[in-house]
Amino acid sequence: MAVIIPLDSAARDRLSAVERFIRSQSGHSVQDTRLTAAQRRRLAQMLRALDGRKEGASYLDLAIVLFGRRLIDPANWHESSFRYTTLRLVRDGLRMVDGGYRQLLRTRRST
Repeated sequence: MAVIIPLDSAARDRLSAVERFIRSQSGHSVQDTRLTAAQRRRLAQMLRALDGRKEGASYLDLAIVLFGRRLIDPANWHESSFRYTTLRLVRDGLRMVDGGYRQLLRTRRST
């Protein structure tokens, strides 16, 4: 097995991925620090929201599933912060599907 890494702007990310792969193959624990726990949770919510929309769920139905029935008031739905959060989850999820997922592959760097 061999790895060829182009020396471009993503070379460090690719090298890091190869290192994680080698460590996982030798049975070592591999910690991937590219995403925080909060980012992982939000990505999971995006996927659930997209799946729901694909199955025909309304935004209100999605919010009830994602955040719980006791937090969602259908009477005040149009002014609810949960409505806007649900809309953003679907919007951002669609962006991910449309190629934005590539950002997940990049390592966060301090500037």
